[in-house]
Amino acid sequence: MTDTAAWATMSASELSDVGDRAFEAGDKATARAAWERAAAGGDFFAMYNLGCMYYFGDEVEQDVPGAYGWFVRAALAGDAEAANRVGVMTELGQGTPSDAEQAFSWYERSAEMGSLSGMANLALAYAEGKGVAPDVEKGLAWMEKASAAGNGIASETLGRWYRDGRYVVRDYAYAMTCFERGIAQLYAPPVLELADMYEQGLGVPADAAKAAELRKVAAEIPEED
Repeated sequence: MTDTAAWATMSASELSDVGDRAFEAGDKATARAAWERAAAGGDFFAMYNLGCMYYFGDEVEQDVPGAYGWFVRAALAGDAEAANRVGVMTELGQGTPSDAEQAFSWYERSAEMGSLSGMANLALAYAEGKGVAPDVEKGLAWMEKASAAGNGIASETLGRWYRDGRYVVRDYAYAMTCFERGIAQLYAPPVLELADMYEQGLGVPADAAKAAELRKVAAEIPEED
């Protein structure tokens, strides 16, 4: 049984860490209790984790609107990833009415706070005109920033845009550069796209051996939890 008496003297950050350790050890009840105390003290990591618990129904009854509320609290407290999550849920109408303009505002907040996922979603919003007037130049700039900084989904998306000539002049060489980033970013989909380009001879001579090598690299990349 967890001794919670010591919690009274802990900071919100320390309580959040207690929750993290308990969750990793499989003690989700203690994790929830610690995160609730940490959240009450203003820790946005704890708020985000509670949002995930309610979103997935993990240790609590699933409550998507409740999860949305926790993510909003975390975002307003300064969590960039929470702001992106709120944007996604607002766009999809999960736990709140769907609202493209509000989703765009959350993506913008998230991106400006440094979330790479927020940057990628903001880029899509600009490129596709979701909740904002279409602005391909801004969309490309944000997607490039997210890709170059390490977001694998952004690298895959940007590579496809250049390969297919969507929003940009087709550029197979730069598409391959974007897809190749997936190797260092440990994200398999762009690596598989690169393999397809070698197999089909897009921008390079067809090279079945190189394609097979890249597929092997992609297969060895651990799947995300």
